[in-house]
Amino acid sequence: MKGRASGALAALAIGLCMAGAAWSQPRMKITVANYQKGPTDPKGEMLKYFGDKWGVDFEVYNIDNDKYHEILNVKLAAGQIPDFLYLARADTLGSYVRQGVLAKLSPELIQRNAPDLWNAINAYAPGYMDMGKVNGIQYGIPAVASGNALHIPLVYRGDWMEKVGVAKVPETLAEFETLMYKFANEDPDGNGKKDTYGLSLDGSNAVFGAFGLVPIDRTEIYWMLQDGKVVSHSVAPEARQALAILARWYKDGVIDPEFVTGENHGGYWALSHAFIKGRIGFSAHGNYYHWTTAGAFQVVGKDGTKAPCQAFANGQEIPAANKKARIVFGNSLKGPTGKQGIKEYNRLMNFITIGKLAEKDPAKVEKILQILNESANPDWPTRQTLQAGLVGKYWKVLDADMETGLTLPPYDKNLAYASKIGCEMWMAVPFPQKDPSAQWAINTLHYDKYGIESLIQVGLPKLMKRKAELQKIRDKYYIRIITGALPVSAFDEFAQKYAAAGYAEVQQEAQAYYDAQSKQG
Repeated sequence: MKGRASGALAALAIGLCMAGAAWSQPRMKITVANYQKGPTDPKGEMLKYFGDKWGVDFEVYNIDNDKYHEILNVKLAAGQIPDFLYLARADTLGSYVRQGVLAKLSPELIQRNAPDLWNAINAYAPGYMDMGKVNGIQYGIPAVASGNALHIPLVYRGDWMEKVGVAKVPETLAEFETLMYKFANEDPDGNGKKDTYGLSLDGSNAVFGAFGLVPIDRTEIYWMLQDGKVVSHSVAPEARQALAILARWYKDGVIDPEFVTGENHGGYWALSHAFIKGRIGFSAHGNYYHWTTAGAFQVVGKDGTKAPCQAFANGQEIPAANKKARIVFGNSLKGPTGKQGIKEYNRLMNFITIGKLAEKDPAKVEKILQILNESANPDWPTRQTLQAGLVGKYWKVLDADMETGLTLPPYDKNLAYASKIGCEMWMAVPFPQKDPSAQWAINTLHYDKYGIESLIQVGLPKLMKRKAELQKIRDKYYIRIITGALPVSAFDEFAQKYAAAGYAEVQQEAQAYYDAQSKQG
């Protein structure tokens, strides 16, 4: 018995030593460079929480987002390639692939380790996963903005409509034209003066949209596929037809002669001062929520109860300027060829990638993808914890079905707290919005229908170099054609000048990019 006891004790001692050795083994280390609102504390609570949850040690690179790529490039040049790597600008993906600092990600690898993420992107933003490919090989996982799936607003002065005897909100371009002429000619404000107009510059989006186009975005060039060829909306033949209509309207006094300066005259960008002051009766400026009127839908209050929403931006300013003014929402217009649409802001935000050095450790690549998959967890509070910290301490659920929460004091005074405590391992996923405002836009306004988005949403190198000059030429010719300074036939001259200024080269680049994305990697 004594011998057996001694043997058992020896075996136990060996087992404890082996266990101790296992416990003392270092955990996998993952370096992280992600979007930050402020520096991350290396001892941040959530950094430890997530580290324990996934069995890793995180080291966060604190990089000022305003100088993100500038600082990142210095680190990359020094051989410091983060494992979890956020690209603040989507147009840099190809450049970093050429530098050899990004890992290849096969579809099978992503599907196996991040199935929720793969399914969510492909279900709610079909085709966007391909934007993360270079020469047919996946390098980036696209972060997609859910809110931009709802198109820009089409807003009318309802009281003006009543004054000119129009009860129905326009559904076709022809009906829209009739109403715009009435706004300009039938004294809808009742002051006895001819000082009202149908629309201004932003309102032209409704006209171009009726031809399936977004040719005059202020910051982006929209691309489309036409007869198998990638072309800019600005030089599409249908743009000439739309310009002809706008030129006629301008000549007839339907378009505000001050349209060149736009609807906003300073201050908050989304305000349409031309609409607020009663100069125009239609606008497509800003976003739908900038026109929210008091009581349009129910919101969840801090105590969890529902109450009428407050007016916002234009919805607040318009009744303050004129108590009789009434906002009516419309939708995209059907054009003469049956096309129907309106501008939708680009949804591609940025890319999440994995650093090249991580390829040496396949287990690390799999772990990063498994962590990313949490951003697409079907359970909303779990997803929110990635961004906001522990529920009950940093925030609380107000309405789980509406995915509405409230940041708790004192953290509500400084939203950079999330970065400080270590909420760094997440990405934007295009789940349909469930908050009351978005649900109102979807179910009442139907703004999830007929949005026009760009075929290519990454900033290609030659495009980025030439874009400012191309936009300058476009604006010059478009404005002169609309105002009658040039005939509509000058559109051909515009197309030639546009091509000579770099569009021909940029179009080839866009075509090559599209063809490469279409390949099977």
